[in-house]
Amino acid sequence: MKTMSSNTRRREFLVGSLVGLGAIALVEGEDTPAIEPRALGPDEGELVYVGRTRDPVRIKLSPSPQGRFAMITQDVAPGAVIPVHLHEKEDEIIFIQSGEGAATVADERVTLRAGSTLYVPQGTWHGGQNTGAATLQWVAIYSPSGFEGYFREIGTKAPGDTPPRRTAAEREALDRRFGIRYPG
Repeated sequence: MKTMSSNTRRREFLVGSLVGLGAIALVEGEDTPAIEPRALGPDEGELVYVGRTRDPVRIKLSPSPQGRFAMITQDVAPGAVIPVHLHEKEDEIIFIQSGEGAATVADERVTLRAGSTLYVPQGTWHGGQNTGAATLQWVAIYSPSGFEGYFREIGTKAPGDTPPRRTAAEREALDRRFGIRYPG
């Protein structure tokens, strides 16, 4: 019978505990860029503001170069809409932390509330809306990583800042670079 070292047992315990709590453990392999283990507090990570309502997006994990996944949190203001779109390169998991909303995933319209989870495989049309009176808060995980850079490009560093003005051709080039498409 093979015995495990105390470090191996501790790592397996921690990974199992994190998975049980809904967190994700980073496992480094030959094809994965090295990511230093870290624990981030609620207000840590790169903050940018996006959309007409300047909703805060906090980039929590963003491996460089591209890794297996990235993670963001986003606060969506009441009435705000995330237009229907698809990702050509990434699968996406969205976990609703609080608030109420609605989402379109493929041909289905679903109600969102705290604890709801959406799985959106690459190439699937999806979008959402905050239908409640309070902020809709979620966690999104992209696999592989890379799409979190889109938020850096379209966002601002402060909620009152004016987003960069782009021509239609510049917006299309940005969308192509990040593999995001909108209907039409």
